Amino acid sequence: MGILFHLFASFFLIGISAYGGGIATIALIQHEIVSVHGWLTATQMRDVITIAQMTPGPIAINSATLTGYKICGIGGALLASLAVITPGILLLIGYTLTVSHLRSKDTLTRVKLALHPGILALIIYSVYTFGSVSIDGFTTGGIAAAAFFAMLFAGRRVHPVLIIIAAGLLGIAIFH
Repeated sequence: MGILFHLFASFFLIGISAYGGGIATIALIQHEIVSVHGWLTATQMRDVITIAQMTPGPIAINSATLTGYKICGIGGALLASLAVITPGILLLIGYTLTVSHLRSKDTLTRVKLALHPGILALIIYSVYTFGSVSIDGFTTGGIAAAAFFAMLFAGRRVHPVLIIIAAGLLGIAIFH
């Protein structure tokens, strides 16, 4: 099978599995793109995720677009983007058609609540995989820890973007 088929299938699978969105999808994307197919290295994947988080829009579609482009150019970008959104569209249509027929909305709520521990596990794993590539020593670990504690203790009073910018400026000051 051709690479375009595998690209579509991989991002379709990511789209199906991406319940929880955002950071939870990073582990799924990393697994498919780096571990299964080897299309990108862990470092390249870190760069894709970093850019995907900085640009407007969901991480999954931004990552799909960037990865598809790196692998197969514009066609790959379009195909990967289409693949990652198709499951969500199909699920939304299915949900809309069936939710009115459920006897109890409580059933749906219980199913969603049951998924939360799995989503939390994906987020923790994403932090681990992203951190293992991004933190390469005491200094970068210290910057990451400082940013984490700033978010933890001042996150509601200080916009997260300002903390990210401060961490970036600190990194520039130290490494330049």
